[in-house]
Amino acid sequence: MNRIPQLPAAHPQNHLEALAKYCATMCEIECCGLDACDFSPVHIASYCLSRDVRYPSRVAMEIIEQAKTLKKNYGSNGASARGITIDEINERMTGRRVDILAEILVRQAALAKAILDTDQADERDPVFVWQNGRGSNALNED
Repeated sequence: MNRIPQLPAAHPQNHLEALAKYCATMCEIECCGLDACDFSPVHIASYCLSRDVRYPSRVAMEIIEQAKTLKKNYGSNGASARGITIDEINERMTGRRVDILAEILVRQAALAKAILDTDQADERDPVFVWQNGRGSNALNED
């Protein structure tokens, strides 16, 4: 019997720790923990592009899902409502702080996804180009 080998389904990367390290712009994350991070939509969009140039929106969606899972597991109403300690980023978070972080990440990653999904067409006027010592609108010349 000839079976076609199947590749295992790709598992989403755990982005939350890597994102925190990527967004640590104010200090080293090992020093100040999450207080060193700037989770602005632009930084998150940049992180998504650095992880997957072809499908950065997919990375943004994975961040959103992972943030929701973090809240569900360790938030104040989660399965383990006591919070979490993440040694790699020097952070001990209560359940309430997990809630706040997860909500921020969901909101900011959604905005980052909107940035990434924005139409890439440039609607500005054509560029004025110098040719043969004179200015010309290269896009409108016959």
